[in-house]
Amino acid sequence: MDLVARHFATGRWTRFELDDEWIAAVEELEGAEDFGPDDDWVAPAFWDIQTNGRWGISFSSPELTRDQVVKIVRAQAELGTARLCPTLITAPVDATKQALETIAVACASAPDVAAKVVGIHLEGPFLSELDGYRGAHPRDAILDPDWDLFREFQDAADGRIVLTTIAPERPGSIEFIERAVSEGIVVALGHTAADGPTLRAAVDAGARLSTHLGNGIVAQLPRHPNPIWEQAAIDGLSASFIADGHHLDPSTLRILTRAKTPGRTILVSDASPLAGLPPGLYGEWAVDDSGKVVVSGTPYLAGAYPGLEAGLEMLLKSTDFSLAEAIATVTENPARLLGRTEPTLVNGAMANLVVFKHDPNGGSPFRLTRSYIDGRWALPGSSSQQGNPALD
Repeated sequence: MDLVARHFATGRWTRFELDDEWIAAVEELEGAEDFGPDDDWVAPAFWDIQTNGRWGISFSSPELTRDQVVKIVRAQAELGTARLCPTLITAPVDATKQALETIAVACASAPDVAAKVVGIHLEGPFLSELDGYRGAHPRDAILDPDWDLFREFQDAADGRIVLTTIAPERPGSIEFIERAVSEGIVVALGHTAADGPTLRAAVDAGARLSTHLGNGIVAQLPRHPNPIWEQAAIDGLSASFIADGHHLDPSTLRILTRAKTPGRTILVSDASPLAGLPPGLYGEWAVDDSGKVVVSGTPYLAGAYPGLEAGLEMLLKSTDFSLAEAIATVTENPARLLGRTEPTLVNGAMANLVVFKHDPNGGSPFRLTRSYIDGRWALPGSSSQQGNPALD
């Protein structure tokens, strides 16, 4: 099967021969040099290292089932996502263990799901308990870092936790970071009120990422210094961003990504368990008409609604990133952070790719049209057009 589209890195028309799950040949073609708004473009499919669920189902829920995990993971293809980290937020210990076991069972029972799940992101429970900083994380389940407890979580997950977010000001954090890093776990800093020296000590201990920098923080801060500027200034930290139009305004995204540079910028969806549901009140959380997800009755955001396509569109509109640099924030950069092979579009590489519209002349900067992931085509919104696949 052949695909002809403009290559995201060169802009040149390119023919790709797809042989099931692999790219069998790549050939640069002669073609029109002038870009058109209807041109097809192609890039590697996305990596999303922070997604919390979908269709009212949370990866953190003790009621999570194997079938729900399988269906949510498989549905990521329609969002352009080939690889993901199911993300668990703070919950009671037993609930977290149960959810981790369920994800592990889903991976063990379905090889395609295991291939898509690059690992689990444990966001909590070792976070700040302060209002604002803790965001939607329940205060009564937040704990100080405890290596023995983390090992229990890892055992429940069958060793699949690859990324964990902690607040480095909590007692025992530095020792925890050192231990985690020594065992191959990537440590991120987030939901933190830490000062500069504490943040720098965490980086010296091995922390490598700021989780959704600019969010998970109190609404009003000292002008300077504060945890946002301190993390932005530390070159040893990459940073993930939620560029959904609600979590960060364009100017803040532009400034923070300049500080981090394209090579240390990662976009995440931070998809809420309410992603894919219509606007309304859902227990303690709510979705408004604009797609903003909040803790009911508060201004605190509780994850995001759209996939990474929206983040790429905002990044390209708000910054000076080239198309190739923007694509790297959802492909090369997260893969490199996790120590995995970076996705490419070369002969012999896996044929995980997205086809999209991109107008460099001032039109739509990014619009996903279809994805080819693990040997199958997927269209945006295809599962929602067939009812709710996670609840069937």
